[in-house]
Amino acid sequence: MFSGIVEEAAQVVALAPAGSGYRLTVDSKLDHSKTQIGDSIAIQGVCLTVVGNDNGKIAFDVIDETVRRSTIGEVKSGHRVNLERSLKVGDRISGHFVSGHVDATIELLERKKDGIYDRMLWSVPSELRGLIAEKGSICISGVSLTVGEVTDKTFCVYIIPHSAAITTLGAIAVGGHANVEVDMLARYIRALLRGEKGSEQSNISEGFLKSHGY
Repeated sequence: MFSGIVEEAAQVVALAPAGSGYRLTVDSKLDHSKTQIGDSIAIQGVCLTVVGNDNGKIAFDVIDETVRRSTIGEVKSGHRVNLERSLKVGDRISGHFVSGHVDATIELLERKKDGIYDRMLWSVPSELRGLIAEKGSICISGVSLTVGEVTDKTFCVYIIPHSAAITTLGAIAVGGHANVEVDMLARYIRALLRGEKGSEQSNISEGFLKSHGY
């Protein structure tokens, strides 16, 4: 579990074929003296398992499903990636709860200045329509953000200079892609409204939720 508060933009050492998948190695400047094999670390918002730690050169095995669902397969040696170590019980939650399970990739359609902020307009994949809410939380490339305006096919976020400076969001150009994870509560509400495949249809409807204060 993560919070979407990126700790650093680590440098990619290599992404190389390994077995039936890939081995990703990044060079992190954080103190990894307590990072152990099996720990979870989010890279570009993707929860990965540590398989090696050589004085801060952290290695991960990446399966084909992860490559299909995210931008991890596009990284190259020298690229920067957002890195966040998993939460510890008792830490402050400055962002929102993030699982590191990427839903899809999104395309940056427009980027322009709005005062001191960068307004970034993103595409909404068809499978995520209805799951992104104005003023709700969203995780883009591992960064916890608040959603601005939303339409059927787009949504926007506003990036403060600090976030642009310390994460990879500052370098994404129009036409670039990023990993997105919607608020996990939205996933469960959709599942309840639709009913689980192969089970009885859920009795919970939009009217039911409204009548109970949701």
